[in-house]
Amino acid sequence: MKTARFREPKIRLCWVIAACVVLAIGVILCLYTAQREERDCIGLQLQAALRMEEAEAWLKQRILAKGIGIEKEDLNRTALMGPEFTELTTTPGNEDAKRTALNPNFAAAMVRWYTEAGLKAGDTIAIGTSGSFPGFIIASTIAATVMELDVRLIASLGSSMHGATRLEYNVFDLLWDLREGGWADFNLLAVSGGGKDDLGVSAFEDFLYEGTEEIFASLVDRAAERFGAETIREETLTGSINRRQELYGDGIRLFVNIGGSAPNSGSSSYTLNFPQGLVLQSPEIPDVPDRGLNFEFAARGIPVLNLLNVKLLAQENGIVYDSVPMERAGQSGVYASVSYNPAVIILTIILTVGILICGAVAGRIERRKLTRGCRPSSGDR
Repeated sequence: MKTARFREPKIRLCWVIAACVVLAIGVILCLYTAQREERDCIGLQLQAALRMEEAEAWLKQRILAKGIGIEKEDLNRTALMGPEFTELTTTPGNEDAKRTALNPNFAAAMVRWYTEAGLKAGDTIAIGTSGSFPGFIIASTIAATVMELDVRLIASLGSSMHGATRLEYNVFDLLWDLREGGWADFNLLAVSGGGKDDLGVSAFEDFLYEGTEEIFASLVDRAAERFGAETIREETLTGSINRRQELYGDGIRLFVNIGGSAPNSGSSSYTLNFPQGLVLQSPEIPDVPDRGLNFEFAARGIPVLNLLNVKLLAQENGIVYDSVPMERAGQSGVYASVSYNPAVIILTIILTVGILICGAVAGRIERRKLTRGCRPSSGDR
């Protein structure tokens, strides 16, 4: 009967520990020798972030004065998060993402992106937004105002959960207060219903609510009259996309998409392929009529700022995701660029891999010696 024989590991633990120690020392040295350099636009960044912080405090008082309560999910008590389910809810949404987008340091991130896109005072940008991310609406319009950009904006009423879902304080009310309160300067070209194919119907029609199409239409028409804006009410999504392009006109230097509004993002699985953040190089463009304005502008060689995946956008800018209490203006890592010493990185990798290779070789030699020592002599046969 054969007995099971214990197999020696290919690399002894001492070699693995040594490699881990070297790797840890390398990481510490990499962090210690990192160079932190303030961005050239830091002055504008701080100005925008402080302005957003003040605007949110002012908006909170406006909302509370209307007798509107603060949602339990609004852990930072901004009053700018709406309920999960209302007649205006058109898509799912994460409460932590909505909290994070309200971080005032995102206004500084907008200044960074606008600057990296090569924008300067007087340049024209187009913003297309749903009601899903009040924080990004505030950040993008305030940053543009601080940089003295010309903003052409089109807004749709629908919102994902915990966004601007309140009937009594929707995305149009937010935009009105931002502009009339002197916090942001923009031209609202048009308004629409939003939701599936931009038709202006709740996702919960005939399930939780009835008559939401009439509610959407009423609020859209009221906003159009209030702002002196056009109402977009096309029969097809392609028609809605085309009308937006006509309204935005020529001379656009950057398109900013906030949320997942169908005319901006398109309506198919390919919409998820569009990169997040600032997109300077055009991705692969699908050859379909309802591909959305992200792809339409990219196809024309115009940079796109796609604001949808909040976790990735926060990570890119050194902004703490879902911070409670919320970070104050000026506290995040978005105000500086960090570079690491490539020599330390390369040396750490070489030493770590080298130790593991040496350990593997030593283990093989040791196993060979043990194998030779266990071979039976001729007298034992």
